[in-house]
Amino acid sequence: MKNFSFLFVMLFCFTVMQSQTVLHYDFSNSLSEVNGNGPDLTVLGNVGVYVDDTLNEVNSVVKKVYRFEKNSGLQFDNLAAGNFLGENYTIEIYFVFDELNSWKRVVDWKNRKTDYGAYVYNGKLNFYPYIYSQESPVFEGEYTYYVITRNAADKKLIIYTDARTQITLVDTPGDALLDEDKVLNFFHDDLIVQNEASTGAVAMIKIYDYVLDSADIQENYDDLGGNIFFIGEQAKINTSIQSFPNPASDQLVVDLSHFDTNEAIQLSLVNIVGMTVLECKVNLNHQKNVRFNTSILPNGVYLLTAESDSQTASGKVIIQR
Repeated sequence: MKNFSFLFVMLFCFTVMQSQTVLHYDFSNSLSEVNGNGPDLTVLGNVGVYVDDTLNEVNSVVKKVYRFEKNSGLQFDNLAAGNFLGENYTIEIYFVFDELNSWKRVVDWKNRKTDYGAYVYNGKLNFYPYIYSQESPVFEGEYTYYVITRNAADKKLIIYTDARTQITLVDTPGDALLDEDKVLNFFHDDLIVQNEASTGAVAMIKIYDYVLDSADIQENYDDLGGNIFFIGEQAKINTSIQSFPNPASDQLVVDLSHFDTNEAIQLSLVNIVGMTVLECKVNLNHQKNVRFNTSILPNGVYLLTAESDSQTASGKVIIQR
């Protein structure tokens, strides 16, 4: 009996760990899921374009984003994802709208067959027709960190912007659940009251099959660079990193004085299309600085990241000759 109980516990733990997953779309010239674990997003309306954009809240790093037209957007096929999105989930988006007058659709769960869903209304958050937020940190032309969570146990739906709770409601009718079409639409308005949409751009969409709590969301927002560019950084302490000269030409010195000298540190330099162009693992041994040869790198803006077992940091580097 004891052996049987032990085996049951081990299998249960394995199942829980395996079930908590995130699908990550980073729009680096592609609508594919970063790790190949989910379906490609599909285009709604007119096809958008990939452009380089400056993410001001991420040390002004330049990143490839997907720019969409008014009343066009993207669709996540939950059936193709093996019914990944259930009643317990988190949807995490980093996006910008160019216009905020009246209603602008963010998420639609019913494949354009109802006017219900998540909007930004004159700069306020709105889950139509139930609830409006007070003033929110959502502005025309500025990227917003926007998160929706739904808990299956109590049916509570929460919408955050910039890690601040803005709307809370109990979704007893299931308006934030997918219907028989099994698709989740972003930025594309419904067919009931049309043209409640804006042009804009999206730099990240993540879909979790579990609920992030407010502390998790705050950590993700505090390490927005690591969250947008990489997965798995959320459990680490966010610290600071400096590099000089910046702009650099043939050499770059990275100051790692805020990192624990007892841990190995993985350093990476990522270009504007999301490709790692330089990486190395260093053991500080009470050193504070690491020197990089950047002479072979073309001019441009790069994201510098540093990661140890317990800490993570990111910053912008400019190569200019």
